Amino acid sequence: MKPKLNINEDFICRLWEGGDAYYSGLVTDSGEDVEVLEHGARNYDSGPDYKNAKIRIGDKVFTGDIEVHRDFKNWAEHNHPKDRRYNQVILHVVMWDSVDRTPPKLRIKRELPSVILSNHLNSSIHDIWQDIISNPSGKFRLPCYEHNLSADNETIINTLSRLSTERLQLKVNRIKNRIQELGSSNNRESLPVNKTVWEQALYEFIFEALGFSKNKEQMMKLASTVTLKLLGKYAGDDITKIQALLFGTAGFFFDIRSKDHYIDFVKEYWRSHENKLNLNRLQRSQWNFFGQRPQNYPTLRIAYGSQIIYRLLYDNFLKNLINLIGEGSSKKLFTGLSELLSPQKDTYWQNHYDLGKLSKNQNKLGGKQRITDIIINVVIPFARLYGETFNKKNIAQNTLNMYNELKIKPDNKIVRLMDTQLIKGREITINTPANEQAVIQLYNFYCTREKCGKCEIGKSVLNNKGYDYKIIYY
Repeated sequence: MKPKLNINEDFICRLWEGGDAYYSGLVTDSGEDVEVLEHGARNYDSGPDYKNAKIRIGDKVFTGDIEVHRDFKNWAEHNHPKDRRYNQVILHVVMWDSVDRTPPKLRIKRELPSVILSNHLNSSIHDIWQDIISNPSGKFRLPCYEHNLSADNETIINTLSRLSTERLQLKVNRIKNRIQELGSSNNRESLPVNKTVWEQALYEFIFEALGFSKNKEQMMKLASTVTLKLLGKYAGDDITKIQALLFGTAGFFFDIRSKDHYIDFVKEYWRSHENKLNLNRLQRSQWNFFGQRPQNYPTLRIAYGSQIIYRLLYDNFLKNLINLIGEGSSKKLFTGLSELLSPQKDTYWQNHYDLGKLSKNQNKLGGKQRITDIIINVVIPFARLYGETFNKKNIAQNTLNMYNELKIKPDNKIVRLMDTQLIKGREITINTPANEQAVIQLYNFYCTREKCGKCEIGKSVLNNKGYDYKIIYY
């Protein structure tokens, strides 16, 4: 059995409450189908984790409490069999199976069914983790919340400076590793200089960024499957044909009943090339549409991405990007990159959010915030690596200047949380890509993983005796 991730019960509760977004097809450990009618109300006091839940098991409906654990042995370890408060539990929810599975027992001797969540996840636990920590609940508190008031500004500024560099290097290394893979290079000291390898890597990471948190893995897989080389050969300089090959490989044509001129064309073009391409096609069920605003549907993201592909193949996109970064101030550079990434008019996808489904309002294929995110998360680390690899010092330096100096207004849940629970009231502002990425790095890799002892802020706070810093509510 693979080692289990070090996740706490509060994280499992967030997963349980996520329902269809995270899991489906639940069955009990004895093989009976489970339908969740009401997840129940979270109980933060002693006793079962959820009250007043409603569950259908087989053909019977049960109303009562739900208890959540990491695995089966926790039921006995927490002394529940002797606790009358657990007599109304109707379902035991565990994250992992156990090698020596011990069925949970109630004080009143009633048989208690269990569900093993890890057997029914819709995506990897890593992706679910990323989604949950990217959307902290109102109960979430930093491990050092309130106590971090004792940390001085210099400690926080120095920590953020170190973490901004750490996060940028993390992104640079990911791109570097992928370029080495694409170039079949085992040499860790040098990278392939082939232009098509760099273009393919840029394409893949832009597509990953377009996937947001819920579809980034699928978008990366699509881009690595339908390569620029294949698209140049089989779609030519026709964006609609590029879209046909992308949507077909994504699995979006399966069981589609809508008909219009655009759908007829892209379906027919895909069918005429499907056998030639012989690609590992994704399934529509692998994509996350549920819980997404139509504006963020993967169909629209791919439609926008098809324009980036066209520019990479036929408009010298990589050359233009590198030339832009080689000159100009951070503000001028950002303006130029934004224009380079701005979408052109697409009559069909400006008026549809899915195949055959009309939008109420006209869509923006690539809004200002999405383009800013691509510049920060893809273009900056990509150009930094390019400058270092080809000894273009001006490109490497201008990239770093933009990272540290560009004034932005980041607006996401993590930044807002870190501003409220760490930064607020100090003479520190999260208004550059570097500071935005620093607080995300701090939150993702230290706070939510309880690595307070490796954080200068945490170490200064943990000198407070008697402070239980391990409690995290996701």
